Amino acid sequence: MTIDYAAIPGLSEEQITALTSAHNTDVSNLIINRDNIKQEKLGVQDKLTAAELVAEEARLLAATTKEELLKANGDMAGLKKHYEDELATATAELTAAAKTSKDALTSRDRGDSLSKIMDLVHDDHKFMSRDKLSNMLKDGYNDQGQYTPTFEHEGKVVANNVDEFKSWAGEQDSFKRILKGVDSSGASTTQSRSGSATLADNNPEANRKASITARLRAKGIQTQ
Repeated sequence: MTIDYAAIPGLSEEQITALTSAHNTDVSNLIINRDNIKQEKLGVQDKLTAAELVAEEARLLAATTKEELLKANGDMAGLKKHYEDELATATAELTAAAKTSKDALTSRDRGDSLSKIMDLVHDDHKFMSRDKLSNMLKDGYNDQGQYTPTFEHEGKVVANNVDEFKSWAGEQDSFKRILKGVDSSGASTTQSRSGSATLADNNPEANRKASITARLRAKGIQTQ
């Protein structure tokens, strides 16, 4: 839409040229912003539900109708304000969509890491320890967008991945008792069981007594 500034009384030729140039620039920028908004909305629409899509289409129709009315009335100030409002709405929608996408990604990655940590915990301690371990897990991403969690204890980073956490926890009195494969002394229970089995194999009498004791305990009979 153009405005004939030459028809306005009292304007010099230089003023008419300057106003016309400024007006054309404003209109051009507004059209570019409008087109960008429409393209951005197409991306947002891919993530909308059917009901949301219907509501968005109705809103876009109302916005387009208002745009055409402002153009017909030559209301450039109103048209500019209309485009600015549309840009603000589109920006808010894109920000919300980006946050939703990021939250979903973080939830997935965090869930994977926490699941790996809980796999290290003995079944008897999973329920009581989950909240504590979850609070220790801190989310992070590197420049390549890869998930880089850390584990903090008493305000300090103690591990940068699950393997490091396992090694660290196996040396802590408050953690090693809840981990699979680690006894209260921090030694591998697999090794302890293996050592006991070897001794039992070399001592048939001890093996027989151990078998009897196990059967009695299974029936609820305590032995000395």
